[in-house]
Order: sequence, then structure tokens, then C-alpha cells
Amino acid sequence: MGAEAFERFRLRVLEDVTLQDALRETSDTAAFMSRAIELGAAHGYYFTAEDLHEALRAARRVWRERWI
Repeated sequence: MGAEAFERFRLRVLEDVTLQDALRETSDTAAFMSRAIELGAAHGYYFTAEDLHEALRAARRVWRERWI
């Protein structure tokens, strides 16, 4: 369920410049993940750091497979 919530949040971020700016202001991966979890929860999307790690792994896998 957390992975689905993250995907819904990700789509919302793509449509909301304010959320994009809030995430862009983070200084590193750990800060980005903490801020994403915080902003997600504030907007009703509940996911964990593990959900984010899995989404990043999946995105990297898709990106690599495009080049193979």
C-alpha cells in the first residue's frame, strides 16, 4: 500500500510546482527522502523510506534496461 501511496504522491508532485520546489530545496538523498515522507503525509499519502528506496531501485532498473 505504501508503494501505491508514493506513486500517487509522485504524480501529484509532477503537477504541483510548490511541492517540486520544496523537494528541490533538499541538500542530499537522506534529506530528500525525509522531506518527501513529510510532505506526502501532509497531503494524505503515507509511505516509508523503504517504499522510496524500492521506487528508486525500480527507476534505476528501468533506466538501465533502456540501454541494454
